[in-house]
Amino acid sequence: MKNKSWVRRYGLGLLAVVFYVLILIFVNRFLVTNQKQEIKNFGAEYQAEVLTKDHEQTLARWRKNFKLSAIDLPAEGSSELARVAKNAVDHNIVNSTKPFTKVQYNGQTTWLYLVSDPKTNKGQAVLIQPATTVRTHYLKTWIGFTVIYLLILAALGWFIVRRRQQLTQKLAQLTDNIKAVENHQEPESVILTPDDPLFDLSVQVNELGTTLNSQLRDAKLQEQSLRSLIENLPLGVMLIDESGQVDMANHALGEILNTPIWPDQLATYVDYVKTYALSRMIEHALRDPLKHTHRRHDIQLVGDDGRFVEADVISLVNQDGDTPKQKVLVMLYDLTEIKQNERMQLDFVSNASHELRTPVTSIAGFAETLLAGAKDDPQKSTEFIQIIRDQAQHLEALIADILLLSKADQAQPLSWEAVDVDELILDEEKSLQQQIAAKALEVTLDHQHYQAPTFTDVTKLRQIVRNLLTNAIMYNHPQGKIQITLQTTADTLNLAFKDTGDGLTTEDQSRIFERFYRADHSHQHDNGGTGLGLAIVANLVEQLGGQVQVKSQLGVGSLFTVELPLSQDNDQ
Repeated sequence: MKNKSWVRRYGLGLLAVVFYVLILIFVNRFLVTNQKQEIKNFGAEYQAEVLTKDHEQTLARWRKNFKLSAIDLPAEGSSELARVAKNAVDHNIVNSTKPFTKVQYNGQTTWLYLVSDPKTNKGQAVLIQPATTVRTHYLKTWIGFTVIYLLILAALGWFIVRRRQQLTQKLAQLTDNIKAVENHQEPESVILTPDDPLFDLSVQVNELGTTLNSQLRDAKLQEQSLRSLIENLPLGVMLIDESGQVDMANHALGEILNTPIWPDQLATYVDYVKTYALSRMIEHALRDPLKHTHRRHDIQLVGDDGRFVEADVISLVNQDGDTPKQKVLVMLYDLTEIKQNERMQLDFVSNASHELRTPVTSIAGFAETLLAGAKDDPQKSTEFIQIIRDQAQHLEALIADILLLSKADQAQPLSWEAVDVDELILDEEKSLQQQIAAKALEVTLDHQHYQAPTFTDVTKLRQIVRNLLTNAIMYNHPQGKIQITLQTTADTLNLAFKDTGDGLTTEDQSRIFERFYRADHSHQHDNGGTGLGLAIVANLVEQLGGQVQVKSQLGVGSLFTVELPLSQDNDQ
């Protein structure tokens, strides 16, 4: 580009020199033509006066005013004028058809003109005048013209350079704007007058920048919205390019795969996926980059959690460009809770069937025994009928707990009202006084740090207290103790039921709130429990927004604690 600029400058300089030389040549030719015409006029005047008496005076005037010398032909004498004239005529250097020639006379270049007789075409005289040139006659004028010409050239050159610099600056700014648009940056506005040759181009570039910026803003907003949507999806989402690099992965994927996500670092899918079955699905998708595929499988992930996921691996192929580009979309839906619920439902059905079958079998067995003849034995019939009654009551209690648990699962809306929890506990203690007295248990209530009233769902709280107190009674030793602690803090209501029963193992403590679960040693006691009481407690506590915990030691006893958040109405 710079070489072309120098060539263009040299070309313009050469053109200026050629133009200057042409002007010089033209001026010299003009002077020659004008001088020849004047000499011709002198020749005509010479012919008109050649026979007059003023002929010598005219020649003297010509010599004085016009430096014009003349000599009649044939030339005689030994003067330089005679010699030059005689030489030109004798050698036919000039004639009637070619009357002009240049000769050296008195050390100067002069024009020699042959004046011919129009009738005979013979020479009559020779006129000699110094040749008029720019250098000899108009040097000062030509120097002045040259200075003016150079000034004009300088001004024209400065104007061209200045114009070129402005044009270059504008083009550079437009180029920078185009580069800025290409790099997704904000271009600077270029304001030009309508008569500027770059006006239309600048308008188009400005409109292009505005349009592209608007499109880029929309694209960024859409990308941010899409990323925000994907980031907040409960599904694990990962987008992989054809080389296996991870373009995007959301937070849910990290939680499902139990691995940290590095959004600002290069990573391959191998860095995140440790399960062979899932890696193989991705490898199959990457193996054929020109084929659109969709694979779906349920997979159990490797790890301590042992999560179950529904894995969708989709191969996305873009055929728009010259070279097809592939992306692999991986979506993981966490099925762990669903699988657990399915297992719990199966376990519930199995346990419920077993628990229901036991009293039904007992009732049917003793009824058949009575029908077989035992009814005739008053003592046996009374005993069997009492057993049938007890099993029927157990069956009724079991069905009632199942219905209660079913209602608890429906998460009915809470009904808040004020209640004195200490009085509620005393009421439940009185209702269970027969069972307490049967085991000669000592029940104490510590409510020194309780502030009444409490706003809560009374029905659910009453059921929690009844089930925890019933559990403490059932699995306590005769003449044991039950200590109930009630207190309120600024934000919570705390309940604690401590018994002196058999206690629980560590495994029992982790599963004690499952439905129909009973510790191994509890089966040794015929206490009539349904195995649903603590599951109901856990469900109701969760509905009230609290939490229930157990601490236990074998042979010492158990401590069940309930922590419930206080309603805002308690502050009033």
